[in-house]
Amino acid sequence: MTTQKLPGADAARHGAGGADLAIMLAAHRAFRRDLARLARTAAAADLSDPARRQSVAAGWELFKHELHLHHTAEDEIIWPALRPRLAHSEHALSVLDAMEAEHERIDPLLAAVDAAFAQRDASSGLGGTAGVGVDDDWPGEDRLADVIDVLTSTLTGHLAHEERDCLPLIGVALTAAEWRGVGFKMARQNGLSEGGEMFAWILDGAGREDVAATLGTLPPPVRLLYRAFWKPRFDKTPRW
Repeated sequence: MTTQKLPGADAARHGAGGADLAIMLAAHRAFRRDLARLARTAAAADLSDPARRQSVAAGWELFKHELHLHHTAEDEIIWPALRPRLAHSEHALSVLDAMEAEHERIDPLLAAVDAAFAQRDASSGLGGTAGVGVDDDWPGEDRLADVIDVLTSTLTGHLAHEERDCLPLIGVALTAAEWRGVGFKMARQNGLSEGGEMFAWILDGAGREDVAATLGTLPPPVRLLYRAFWKPRFDKTPRW
């Protein structure tokens, strides 16, 4: 499975307010990228090598962490900033409600993948306890591949929905300056260390044009931090 084959990669339409959505779209590409990496991991016949298991675990844990930060920022900062400006539109408010509901459906799927990894390890004699935390809705030897398929379908469907119907509302509701203010608020909430890891994660394996477009949204001192500290630190840990 490749990023290009996942739905919605080019679905976003910009709104009318000039808000720069480059970082949001780059984060969405990174989620799709890691879902493809996760699917390849599930297809691997042998994870008995400890270094390989550690690398996969590092990639998966970071994916979950970045998804949590992303959805938390949307639910606690972005959507609340949009709601007062869109209060006149029942359709727009229903879109925001749908975004929050879709977020809630994703967390149990992350837990199901965790449980499937644990079951695979246990059945292979690699530690853990078979069946702990594993829902009987996911039976059989292909449990890990099955739950990853459902997670991939659900999350990519959510991303496509967001890009099609929700991200354009940002440009409609907020000016470019107001959107930058939302970004500053998210940066303050996450902190500099989290922000550095996020940008290094987003740009992991990205093409030259995507890197330039994303870094181009940042002030020069932050771009220097990325190149001198954040990326080298990120690259020290093998993932996937």
